[in-house]
Amino acid sequence: MKNSSLIVDVFLSALAGVGMWAAFPSLSLWWLIFPSLAIYFSRVDHSTLSRGLLNTVVFGFSWWLPLIHWVTLATGGYLPWVALATTQVIALCLWAVIARLSQSIPVVNSPLGQPFVYALTWVGVEQLRSHYPWTGFPWGNVAMPQVDSPLGQLAPWGGEVVVSFVSVALAVALRRVFYFRSDLGDEHWFTRPALLVGSLGVFFAAWMIPLPLSQEAGTIRVGVVQGDVELPGAHTFGIEGKVTTNNSVMTRELVAQSDPVDLLIWGETGADRDPRESGLVAQLVDSSATLAHAPLLFGFANVKDDKRWNWLGVWYGSEGLDEESLYAKQKPVPFGEFIPFRSLISKLATQAAQINMDMAAAENLALMNVHLNDSRTIPIAIGICFESAYPAVIGPGVMAGGQLIVTPSNNYHFQSSSESAQQNQLLRFRAMEYSRSAIQASTTGMSSVILPDGRMKATTDPQSAAWLADSVPLRTSMTKSAELGELPAQVVMGATGVYGVFALLYASIQAVVNWNSLRRQNRL
Repeated sequence: MKNSSLIVDVFLSALAGVGMWAAFPSLSLWWLIFPSLAIYFSRVDHSTLSRGLLNTVVFGFSWWLPLIHWVTLATGGYLPWVALATTQVIALCLWAVIARLSQSIPVVNSPLGQPFVYALTWVGVEQLRSHYPWTGFPWGNVAMPQVDSPLGQLAPWGGEVVVSFVSVALAVALRRVFYFRSDLGDEHWFTRPALLVGSLGVFFAAWMIPLPLSQEAGTIRVGVVQGDVELPGAHTFGIEGKVTTNNSVMTRELVAQSDPVDLLIWGETGADRDPRESGLVAQLVDSSATLAHAPLLFGFANVKDDKRWNWLGVWYGSEGLDEESLYAKQKPVPFGEFIPFRSLISKLATQAAQINMDMAAAENLALMNVHLNDSRTIPIAIGICFESAYPAVIGPGVMAGGQLIVTPSNNYHFQSSSESAQQNQLLRFRAMEYSRSAIQASTTGMSSVILPDGRMKATTDPQSAAWLADSVPLRTSMTKSAELGELPAQVVMGATGVYGVFALLYASIQAVVNWNSLRRQNRL
């Protein structure tokens, strides 16, 4: 019987993990978040600690290994992929320990207590792994698939903290509604119907929240150029001007086939050399900006003080590079753009060994002011590639006046995998969170034009040469998420830490009391 129970637990935990993976791109079945979490919670909250941890490990690896399988493409090995997934599973195990300790606290087993405590601690751990160690790994957060659900409309009111909290709380409610044992401590016959009606009410209430689309500072017509990077990418980037030429060719196609644009955008390292150091690249960038009769926002990299720097700049056809409006990446990716524990990691990953110089982490505001040919100056909130995952990068740019969000990216390492679509989902959430139009401009795809309500107005395929041209509204009003900044994340992390200590002390005291009681009974 015990072996049968173990097999059932492992099977259901694996099924729940696969469901979590399927909720994210490429499948994007957002609604699977709720039954998947409900099944997982049912394998944790009434199990022993050891069984709960086993179920968590199975659940976690069934979720994270397929979700970030693209790591193998970027690193050239399986060990970094498994290692990164393991760090996320460890975070899940931390939550499972807190959840198991909570079972000795009566209020946590109540119909309202369990959803609140589980949601609070889940989001606290989620934010912890999104911030630490190094730059954290804010990927796979429960909030992200909700860009396609009514709950996504809560994003302006507290960002991913609020959306994840509500999502987890609803999953706990679902677990209680369809629980077929009598040990949940329901106090009344109407508890389960009330939970079901209340959960549906939350969905309906969220759906009723409007996400504004109106322009508050006019509109801007953007041209997004995706020149593509022929594989192997390292070889293509090794040829001076090759990637820049690809973008220049697609710019000519855009200009020939589209109405004029106000702003032209290339991807991260769309210029494969610093145009201040390469005459060929400078000529290609200048000819593209001149042909489009528009400023060109583009990415490039250089080496300074034995560090690689990842830059965004604006090139004006009549003036060249605006040295006063440069942005350097703030959040380099661990193991991708800088190597912690280099001597060890370089032995594990062949691609990591090729990164012989770490990327610098800049300290600058994620805001660029772009001067359009119609005499307007447009402040733009900026991020580079994975920085779309960080509210701490994009949010200050919006608060400083950014009327549009632009995140150039270079996804050639990930080829046609789901990484680019997952990154695009993150930017859709940022658009909803800050009520801003958003542009993802990739060297290889996917690139997209996103409206302030998170809907994609136009998009490209990965691993292709393409362009987009479309008009989007510019907005100036601030959402509550923008105003609160990092405060919600700090609050839930702090509250989870305090609660975790409390739960440990409570469980320890309860264990001592039970042990003493058992000793007295044995004496009798």
